[in-house]
Amino acid sequence: MTFATHRHGWLALLVIGSALAGCSTMRPPLNEPLDQTASAATGMAEYRLQNLSPQRGNSDGLVVVLTFSGGGTRAAAFAYGVLSELENTPIGRKGEATTLLDEVDVVAGVSGGSVTAAYFAAFGKEIFRSFEPTFLKSDFQGDLMSRTRNPYNALQLSSPWFGRGHLLAEQLDETLFHGITYGDLAERRSRPLLLVGATDLTHGTGFEFSQEQFDILCSRLDRVPLAFAVAASSAVPLVLSPVTLKNYAGECTASPASPRVAATSGIYLNSAERPFVHLVDGGLSDNLAVRWIIDNIALSGEMARPIERNGFRNVEKLVIINVDAEQGSNASLDRSDRVPSAYEVLDAVSSASLARRSRETRAILAGSIDRWRARLRDAARAGSSALSPSVELYVIDASLREHPEPKLRKELLAIPTAFVLPADEVDKLVSAARMILRSSAEFDRLLRDLPATRIQRSSTIVNSD
Repeated sequence: MTFATHRHGWLALLVIGSALAGCSTMRPPLNEPLDQTASAATGMAEYRLQNLSPQRGNSDGLVVVLTFSGGGTRAAAFAYGVLSELENTPIGRKGEATTLLDEVDVVAGVSGGSVTAAYFAAFGKEIFRSFEPTFLKSDFQGDLMSRTRNPYNALQLSSPWFGRGHLLAEQLDETLFHGITYGDLAERRSRPLLLVGATDLTHGTGFEFSQEQFDILCSRLDRVPLAFAVAASSAVPLVLSPVTLKNYAGECTASPASPRVAATSGIYLNSAERPFVHLVDGGLSDNLAVRWIIDNIALSGEMARPIERNGFRNVEKLVIINVDAEQGSNASLDRSDRVPSAYEVLDAVSSASLARRSRETRAILAGSIDRWRARLRDAARAGSSALSPSVELYVIDASLREHPEPKLRKELLAIPTAFVLPADEVDKLVSAARMILRSSAEFDRLLRDLPATRIQRSSTIVNSD
């Protein structure tokens, strides 16, 4: 979730938007229908993992998946810290010096984590030069509130078809993504694949911005701006309005979907009954951005099938790094007999719900690891072309709750969920992420299994072949 602080400003924003509703006829553009004939004629590459090639330093043998949780700028900064530590971890693959960051094949995120995920997918290592000043250490939230006071934007907000979620998308596009679409990512044909998660408002199920999901809607993904997807993923109910997609299901021949997408496709297939899809904060359905992994494996019945479907061959090491910036509970309410305000109640209830869902997801993930390892080895013994006979799975938990220093851990967990933080808190989060990843026993196991010699991040390139 995002925007849990600066309550007076956001409540005022909510009141202003409600008061103006219904005065304008402004309509934001909707996603476009899929034109399969035109797509076939132009040979347009679809944004699928199997269409994205490994670049310099990236190999199929080492598959790295990053998942970034929600949590506003707190989550964005924590995810950024993990990226910086991966960049600071040199390895040698196929005789070539590279880093673990170069090996990232998929980056998934929800809410605040989706900002970092999308920026990394769009700009690669440019993130280390521009992301802090343009987002992490800027007053993004204050700028967005100022945007609502602009007379033109106030007029837009008076439309029943335009909401505060659309203003967020506009600001994300102007300050961070500069018009980049999923089609632009597809044209590059390079990894990592970006997965941004939102929540279907009506059904409460996860909705991923992927080609497979948009195939179900018979809609073009290539024209969708990254800013729109991130805004959908960050659209906290009541504070930010949902963003809307048009459902064209039935107007095309849908391609086979992944098990996760296929499992929920039925709620979209009757477009006459449900012509629109309203999307809100992705953290409401999956605040850890890992359910797509869990569900795809569970629904496919084995580990090898999703790996084969995405075009990988001879995978030696499958690495999942789960980056969790969950906020601690707000115990301050229990230290007073004052009746909590409506906003405090909403914040506490939503935070408690997210924390509970995250605990459940973490428990499922932890309980699945041994079973997944066994399935990988069984598939490798059965001769799967996707897997090396010596394939190994690494599930690395980089969680704020795992910080080794109790006092600092308490401070980090108390950092609010907002889209603005003091610069020193951003620095603490980045440093904490790097420390937590380095101190992970599973991360250390991965590094020990990669090289033949001890790793020295600052100077020595180790070789894993």
